[in-house]
Amino acid sequence: MDRWVDPDEADPAQWRGAGPHEDLRRGAETVSVLERACRTPLPYQHEIDVHHSDDVAEQFQSSEYEHARVVYNSGVDAERRIKLLTRGVLWGGDETHQRFQAQYRRPPPPTETVPFGEYTVWSRYQYGTIERTDDGLTFTANEGGPDETLRELDWGTLFDPVQERLAELELVRNPAFGKYRFEELGEWEAYRTRFKYDPGAFAVGP
Repeated sequence: MDRWVDPDEADPAQWRGAGPHEDLRRGAETVSVLERACRTPLPYQHEIDVHHSDDVAEQFQSSEYEHARVVYNSGVDAERRIKLLTRGVLWGGDETHQRFQAQYRRPPPPTETVPFGEYTVWSRYQYGTIERTDDGLTFTANEGGPDETLRELDWGTLFDPVQERLAELELVRNPAFGKYRFEELGEWEAYRTRFKYDPGAFAVGP
């Protein structure tokens, strides 16, 4: 699958620092979700490759898709800017198969932007056909080039898997304010439960 590159992501200094903290991510100490967020050093970055196969149509706001393969590259840089880059494919059902890349951003400083408000979202997508081969998934594009959009999107309109990754980043960026806003939205207990036993969240394990 072709990979689209945002030139703003080319500076390795923005993402440096993930490696030395991998030992913290495997820590055995039991700490609260908020404390894990507070103890996560900046810059913070990690990547995960997920094959979604449950409730895909609901999670990705489509009527037919049955599978999604998505790479999530999550980070908060030293200036406390949130950057979530996603790239992947959607297929199954009667929907036209799709490959996409999207980036979600929030600028600094965190005290002047309310968590879980609006996000600047750049996306690029193309329709075609996904086939399984011995080498994995192959994508054959339909005629015509990819489409691009740049929008400001509200928290409530984002895909559920994207919300989960952004929730982690908002808590790293400004833990106390993030928790307060989650409580205002009535979502703190749900996300606290999600992160409580997730060793892949934050730089400090549960």
